[in-house]
Amino acid sequence: MKSKPLGATFILLFVAHLAQAQKPLATAETNWSGVALDLMSVERKGNVLSVKWAVRNHGAAEARVKFDLIGDQTTTYAVDEEHGAKYYVLTDKEKHALASASEYTGSGSGIVESLPAGETKRYWMKLPAPPPQVKKVTVFFTNTEPFEDVAITDK
Repeated sequence: MKSKPLGATFILLFVAHLAQAQKPLATAETNWSGVALDLMSVERKGNVLSVKWAVRNHGAAEARVKFDLIGDQTTTYAVDEEHGAKYYVLTDKEKHALASASEYTGSGSGIVESLPAGETKRYWMKLPAPPPQVKKVTVFFTNTEPFEDVAITDK
């Protein structure tokens, strides 16, 4: 029996790792017609919680997505339900969100983009991390049902 060359084995393992790494933690349909949201990761590193998600337009028409991160109508954040604590996106000294490119949304700032039919876009945000003993959070996104009891991965 012939063995596979070492390079081919490495490539197969790498592709398998990528496929596994890109599997969403959870998926929900949104209130934007034809648009689904994939929660990709919730990771704590020190005092920062990183949340990554993807938005997929599986509809036939372009969709406009909006995630309010800062301001009067903030709708994208995390909650530690056990302790009743809400975690909003972090900001820099100029009050810009530590998140995917954001812009004015009418009442604050956030992510506003057009999503052509058949396309997927990925986003991220940084929030204050809950204390180390908190192992799960609920993540809220604009126009989407909450993702409840999401396990936090510690890095």
